[in-house]
Amino acid sequence: MSRRRRLLLWLLAAAVLFGALLLVASKPPRLPADRDHALDQAEAHCLSCHWHVGRHPRPPDHPLRDDCFSCHRDPGGDLHPRAGAPTNLPGGWADDPRLARGSATAGARPSPGGP
Repeated sequence: MSRRRRLLLWLLAAAVLFGALLLVASKPPRLPADRDHALDQAEAHCLSCHWHVGRHPRPPDHPLRDDCFSCHRDPGGDLHPRAGAPTNLPGGWADDPRLARGSATAGARPSPGGP
């Protein structure tokens, strides 16, 4: 095998490995297996901790959606999207100055006890 072909194979292997790592790292985290993250609650409950000044705020690069169960998998790895789930909730992405890109509704806040 020529040097050039061997180098090309190494570069291809590195690109595949990098792509696989990028794919794994870009998945949303799974929901913890505790009662705070139960699947039978409304998405608005998630914002009681995950709004921008909550105990565990969403990162600035979070997608502009509030239908949590459409992306975050349960502890078993299954998705539970809900038909008609709200994608824009009070206190959600549109009210988060770090996430809202040009939103005119920034400023509304959920109550301290949660929505």
